[in-house]
Amino acid sequence: MDSIYRIEGISFRYPRGDRKVLDGVSLALFPGQVLCILGPNGAGKSTLLNCMAGLLSPQAGEIALLGRGIESYKRGDMARIVAYVQQAHVPAFAYSVFEFVLTGRAPYVPLFGRPGEEDRRKVWQVLEELNMLALADKAYTEISGGERQQCLIARAIVQEPQVILFDEPTANLDAGNQVRVLRFIRKMAVEGYAVV
Repeated sequence: MDSIYRIEGISFRYPRGDRKVLDGVSLALFPGQVLCILGPNGAGKSTLLNCMAGLLSPQAGEIALLGRGIESYKRGDMARIVAYVQQAHVPAFAYSVFEFVLTGRAPYVPLFGRPGEEDRRKVWQVLEELNMLALADKAYTEISGGERQQCLIARAIVQEPQVILFDEPTANLDAGNQVRVLRFIRKMAVEGYAVV
């Protein structure tokens, strides 16, 4: 089986940083695999995810996605393969939860186009699977931090990527929603997603 990601010896140092945050990191990620990155605060977990998402470029080493160097992908092409749920998201607009989750379909909507019925159907399906239908019409700016985290996860899922990168996916969630999200991650892996 071919890997989705192959990372060879990457190193990263922030500008004016006194140390390498990543030093010689290597890993491979395969379809259906759940990879958990553990470490103390400041160990470089988020930096590694940012490199895997193409948001940061390592100073050494190589990141290959589906056999191609990550730097060769256009943003839209990469968004069809990789979704990234970051640790924190500050809402800028008072979209409804439904509209916010619908933005996850952007990689499939033509320039100056609008989401279609199939896009909307996928959003309703994911909101139902995540037990979020009651939030659909609420303003994203007015829901709790835990509910926002659920919205970010729903938006990543409707993106239909092959890989989902989660940076602390259960942060700000109560115990019941933590269990629901972790079960959903396991279900995604069974369906063939690669999850970090």
